[in-house]
This record gives sequence, C-alpha cells and structure tokens, in this order.
Amino acid sequence: MLPLDIYIAILESVEPQRAELDAVSTLVNCLKTNRLLHEAAARPGLWEAHYRVRYQHSNRDTEAELTTLFNDDWRLKYAERRRRDREALALLEQMVLDREHRYEYAATLAVKSFDIWDAFEVECILPAPALFGTSVTYALTRRYWAEGVLNMILRSSAIKHWGGLVDGGNSVSFVDAFSSLSCFFGKSFQEISSSLAALNEQCRMYLLKKSCEIDPESPGYNLSGLCTEICHFMSEDQGFGPVESTRFYNVLNHFPHAYLDTNKKTLPIYLVHVFVSLARSLGIPASPVEFPGRVLVHVASPPGADDFMVDVFGSSLVSLRHDLPAMLLRLGIAPDNIERYVAPCGAAPMLLRAARNIFSSLQNSDSPSQAAVYVTVCIHLLLSDEPQLVSHMLSRVPSLDPLYCSTFLADMRPLLQGGNVRLLDKICASVMETEKSEAAALHLRTDDIKIAHYVGMTFKHRVYGYTGCIVGWDPVCAASDEWKTLMQVGRLDRGADQPFYHVISLEGTQRYVAEDNIAKPVELTAELAMLFLEQVSIMGRYFSDAYTHPEAYRGRWRLSPELQRQYPNDEDAARKYDDYPE
Repeated sequence: MLPLDIYIAILESVEPQRAELDAVSTLVNCLKTNRLLHEAAARPGLWEAHYRVRYQHSNRDTEAELTTLFNDDWRLKYAERRRRDREALALLEQMVLDREHRYEYAATLAVKSFDIWDAFEVECILPAPALFGTSVTYALTRRYWAEGVLNMILRSSAIKHWGGLVDGGNSVSFVDAFSSLSCFFGKSFQEISSSLAALNEQCRMYLLKKSCEIDPESPGYNLSGLCTEICHFMSEDQGFGPVESTRFYNVLNHFPHAYLDTNKKTLPIYLVHVFVSLARSLGIPASPVEFPGRVLVHVASPPGADDFMVDVFGSSLVSLRHDLPAMLLRLGIAPDNIERYVAPCGAAPMLLRAARNIFSSLQNSDSPSQAAVYVTVCIHLLLSDEPQLVSHMLSRVPSLDPLYCSTFLADMRPLLQGGNVRLLDKICASVMETEKSEAAALHLRTDDIKIAHYVGMTFKHRVYGYTGCIVGWDPVCAASDEWKTLMQVGRLDRGADQPFYHVISLEGTQRYVAEDNIAKPVELTAELAMLFLEQVSIMGRYFSDAYTHPEAYRGRWRLSPELQRQYPNDEDAARKYDDYPE
C-alpha cells in the first residue's frame, strides 16, 4: 500500500470529462475498494473540477440550494446532480416510448429547465452506438427528443425573459431583450451575452490603444468623440455595417448569433443593439430611439451639454438642434413634436419593431424559417394586441408542434390577455386534440388493404425525381377536397382511391405522395442514410437506426417506437423485400 497523499495525488491527475463518465467511474470504483483508497477518493475537493466540467448550467437558485444541503462537499453535490439527471433521463426515455403521454413528460421536464441542461446536452453530443442494424437503444430517437427538450428550455427562457416587458414593464434592458432572440435558434442568452462581453472588452482595448479617454471624470473625456470611435471600432476593426441589397431579406440578419459573427452587415436596429452594448459597457448612457425609417441611438450628455444621437448605420453623429429637424422634414414629418423622435426607447417597442422586420423577411422567402416565425408570433402575442396578425403569421408554417404547445407556449399563456390568450388557447387545443387522435391511430395491413410499400422505404418520385423516405401511409387519400383539387389528384390513374404515403424528402420537406407516383425503391446505403441524417433533422423522430444495403437486400430504416406502434405490420412487410428478394 502507498501513503494516502500519493493516492490523492494520483486521483488528482484524473482528467475531468464533460461527456464520458470514465473519470468519475474511476473515483467511484476507488470508493468501493479498501479504506485507504476510499478515504482518498472521498475527499470533497477532489470532486470540484469534475463537478465544474460536468455541470456548467443550472437554475438561479440551484447552486445555493446544494450548498445549503451539502456545504462545500463537491462529491455529494455531484451525486445529487447525477440523481436528478437520472430522473430527467428516465422521463426522456418515456418521451421516446410513450407517445400518448409524451407531452406530459415534456411539461415536467420544462419545469426543471436549466437544471437538466447538461445531462441532455451530453445526450446529444455523445457518439451514437454503432448504427446500421446493430443498435437496440433507439439512439437516434433519444437524441432527437433530447435536442427538442434543449430547444424547449431555451425558448421558455426567452419567453420568461420577455415577460418582464408585458404591461409596460421595464425590468429587462434593450440589450438583454435582443440577446434572447437567438434562443429560438438553439443559442442561449448566456452564450450571446458572453459574445457581447468579449466584444465589449475588445472595444475597450481598441479605445485604449488609440489613447481615447474612457473615464468620464477625466478632464480629457470627450463623449461625442468616444461615440465616434465606437462606430469606427464597429466598422473598421470588426466589419459591422449596412447590409448589402442582395442580402437584405436574409432572415439571419435579425438574430444576434448571426450578426455577431457571419452577418455583420445587417439592419440598423441590430447595429444599434451592438453599439448600445459597447457604449453601456463603458458607462455611456446610450439608448435606442424609435426613429422613423432608421433606428438611432440617444446619448445623454453631462449637465450643461446638449444630448445628441448616433446614426450607427451611417457611422455619424446627429445634432438634435441642427440635424434632426432636417431629417424629419426629409421623411415628410413636421418637426413640431420633436420630443417623440428623440426620447430614449425601452425594449418592448424595439422588440416589436424587430418582429416586424423579421416578418418582412419571411414574406420575401420561399421557405420561411419556422424558428423565425415563432419569434415573431411570441413577441406579438406578448407585446401587442393583434390576434389577426398572429393568425396570419402562423399560416406561414405547418401546424404548431405539440412539444411547443405543452412547453414554451404554455409558459406564455399566463402573460397574455384578451384576444391573444383566446387565440393561443384555440390553436393549442386544436393541435393537442389532433396529436391525441394521431397517437391513438393504428394502421394495420389486412388482406382487404393492399399497400405496396412500407414505412422506412426510400424511393424515387416518378414525376419530380427527388429521393424520399416513407414515414407513414393511408389506404386512400386522407387530404381535404381543396388539397385534392389543388394537386390534381383526379388526374392520377387511380385518383384518390389508392394508398397515399407521408414522405420526407432528402431536402427535408414533408410531402403526401400517391402510390402511382412512387417510381421505384432506392437502395439505402450507409452513405445515403448518413446524408439523410445530416440534412433532415426530423429523421430521428421516425427512425432509430437503419439496415443498409448490401447487408440487407434493399436496405430500410428501422422504425422508432412511435412508428412501430402505429404501423405494427410494416417491419414484417419490409422484411419480405429485404430478406427474400424477388
């Protein structure tokens, strides 16, 4: 046996891991051996690094609660978080297996919020078990629903953040309100805030390098000159600026994870978001102004000096006395009510203005982003009373996802009033009723129902030539009469009285295809399966694995528990083709 301090030194060298649990398993195994190793592995400080690497997120009060329960015993804190992880992951397993109660489990997970973030993020980044016929753990399906839960948590956090602006509230700053926009694209508020904080520090170093005085108490402090230099930092050092006309309607222009990185050429309101963050980090009282045409920034000057505005889009200063009246006249506005156009503005009007900008981009897009539509819908539900406009926005996307109805839209409901709450209740009730009906439906193959193809088969479309994958079928066309007329179903050889298949194309679109238009099956190779997984995010909901050609004759997707229940005979039908080629 070695001395205790040697064992401690050895265990301190065990590298903490975020995803794998090998390092922690080593410590746990030591706890189960002899007294000396147990004493070494049980030292609380030994677990701190492992805790901090594994648990990087939590709800606001969780760490204080754990400290109260366990003081600074990091081993016990780690054990408690792992216990909570297992409870949450058990609910995830139920979401995978039990569609009928899936959204009740999701609502329970929503309450846990960021306390379960790390466990679910690890679930998404762990390599899936060996695919293509060998997995028995529904790895792809678990990952799909884990990602859905993470998106749910982020969107719920944005709703709760913006809730501080309802009914004229001002507990949320303009900078923070806009930083939550990217929550609908899988980027947390903390992630955007960290990016802005890094940019703020770069700006500070830039100004100091240029010998700019940033201390307002210094005799050499020049507020207007400092604002000009911030504009120069944005445009010359960082590449921010006006968006090109060809990219004006790019939806990503409106979201901070993009305009802080790839889309720095963007619209005025988002350049203002960046400028205000930079200015306030330097103690400059800068606020957005609801100016017509182009958002400006109001800067409050010290007593005895005139306030002024900054046109970040044009990298110039605007005098309230000399420039502003002429600018209003050019816009056809009489400057007799100038106060309206110079007063600092809160976050709520700016969010509504951003939502209108986003929706304008969506209307000029052939394939509108669902995430962007949900942003505009949520902002208008929270901050305006325009249910008809919200209904129009929702018409731009397929039916709401039941996961959203049971989570972040449910979080929003207590914040709404009047027509908006009635609209949300009506839409969500309809979605959940449809989901309940679909979850209970069974599609059985019988001698009377002739279905030529099966769920999990890949194929070529006879007319359009795209590659698709079957995720469901109806014995006859179940679409509305309007859809049948629009798609000219009557011109098909067998019309509507033939099987129709629910299909996902390799481009990610969902379609409803007549049996007449399925030209031929396509061999599902490992390469094609990986291409589907890379390009079609929803594949994991329907399929947990794949049997690929040539190991299987034709190859097919392996059904998720959800589809196994809905189409209980399709695995057997598929096996006839794969195992016994004609």
